[in-house]
Amino acid sequence: MADNDSCEGDDLEDVDSAGEEIESVGSGSARKRVSARTVLTGRGVTMAMLLSDGILEPGDACLSIDYLGQKFVGDLLPNGKIKWQGSNRVFNSPSAWAIHCKKMVNPSKKSGCGWASVKYKGKKLDIYKTIWFRKQRGANAPAEKTEEAKEPAKPKALSLSGSFRVKQDVKERPSVKHTSLGSRDPDQDPNTLVEYSHFSALGKMQPFTMSITTNCLLLMDFHCHLTTSEVVGYLGGKWDPASQHLSILQAFPCRCRLGDKENAIVVEEEIRQGMMLRGLSLVGWYHSHPHCQADPSLRDVDCQMEYQVAMKGLGATYQPCVGFIVAPFHLTEPIVESTIQAFWVMPPPEHKPHEYGMPMSMNFTAIQDSYLTQDVVNEMKWVSDYYSGAPDFLFFKEPWHQDKTFLEKVKGSLAKKLPKDQVSGQLLDFVQSLLTTQQGQEKHTSR
Repeated sequence: MADNDSCEGDDLEDVDSAGEEIESVGSGSARKRVSARTVLTGRGVTMAMLLSDGILEPGDACLSIDYLGQKFVGDLLPNGKIKWQGSNRVFNSPSAWAIHCKKMVNPSKKSGCGWASVKYKGKKLDIYKTIWFRKQRGANAPAEKTEEAKEPAKPKALSLSGSFRVKQDVKERPSVKHTSLGSRDPDQDPNTLVEYSHFSALGKMQPFTMSITTNCLLLMDFHCHLTTSEVVGYLGGKWDPASQHLSILQAFPCRCRLGDKENAIVVEEEIRQGMMLRGLSLVGWYHSHPHCQADPSLRDVDCQMEYQVAMKGLGATYQPCVGFIVAPFHLTEPIVESTIQAFWVMPPPEHKPHEYGMPMSMNFTAIQDSYLTQDVVNEMKWVSDYYSGAPDFLFFKEPWHQDKTFLEKVKGSLAKKLPKDQVSGQLLDFVQSLLTTQQGQEKHTSR
């Protein structure tokens, strides 16, 4: 019998041991810390948490699974566990129950996709998880960012006038060496940029190899060129534990502002679902440095370290996570191609736990795609639509350097990342049409 329930993204769900760990720490700050850092991955969210926050209620026969023509019914217990009425067996999580039931119908089934397969009172549990995310936004939101980290209040932070120059209010930010940081200091500016260290200089080898598709690089670069404000997105791919190789296959731009607490959770949940549908795992993230070089800030280092801890897996499993920084504009030199730097953070030594993690430069191989995917085309249109009309949306027809416009600058950077079927320049024509049309609409609206 054919199995139409395709879901290879089970590593994005909670697992029994994760649920037991969170139950052991209980409520309060520890639980908030766990749930806040696992918003996108979905790890750590348990039925017990949804019950304690009033999203679900315990009850008999309120849970069900419909799979290949067969229906399974379960009771939701007050402790968040599930009792299957078919055998009175108790399961710790939706995933555990789903995979057990599906294997009874299809013994070759390897994933359960519990949150997408199990229904509570006729609706998928994923819906209730999203409701919980929204409710937790106030309690579990990251600390308010400093004024410098928020979206700029004034547009045109980059020079958009005749010649390439640095505006007086935008200064070069020198990067410091990691060895100069010492122990953590509450007075240390979190926006301090830190130079990358290299594994070879430390007598070490890079912990795993990496490759990234040109379609992925193309979309990242396009996204980071659209605005003078910082943008962020996530990276989907696959991890091969046998070869210790990380394949980054698709970029997922976040169509929300850094300070937009109301929409961030919804956007991230949509991305998580998109990865799951494509059989991809969350393997990293990217963000832009529109006003400075592609060295990470201390805030970036801590954020990357949190992702590595949250995604490293449990027991014998391991899931790496990498960060990418895209610097589309060189403030002192008219360089067309963006700087794209991958990094990983080496944790501080055990005997010096209060030191900052060390940002390590990661080498990667760019794999040229054979063709442009519809996903990339859609994302380019959606993300340009999102920023169109905003005060920080670039004026692409304005001069960038000498006789070159910002549009020519963008196209020149993207030209290095085209798939094989776009060598004729069709995509660049699409980009020009997309951005100049958006700009025309924006100017028309402002009159």
